[in-house]
Amino acid sequence: MIALEFKELVEVSTPKGDGLIWYMMDYGPHSDTLYTIIIKDTGECWQMCHKDFRIKTNVTMGIGGSYGKTTPFQEKGNNNDLLKKASGGS
Repeated sequence: MIALEFKELVEVSTPKGDGLIWYMMDYGPHSDTLYTIIIKDTGECWQMCHKDFRIKTNVTMGIGGSYGKTTPFQEKGNNNDLLKKASGGS
């Protein structure tokens, strides 16, 4: 089993409302990874697997909360340019 407490909380949308991933537990290849999510409005803690929630934002990956929009990583030909910028290359 692997357990991980997130240093940076990740915002997610769940059927219970918006929340923050606080903890992750991976029991191995024969079971789903469980995430402990704190619901913002109620303070409730729920354990959910990855198919039960969606990430709201992730600036590093270009996820801005709108899944219908194309991110720079999805556009053809931009991956090398983004990697060069991130590493300080021109």
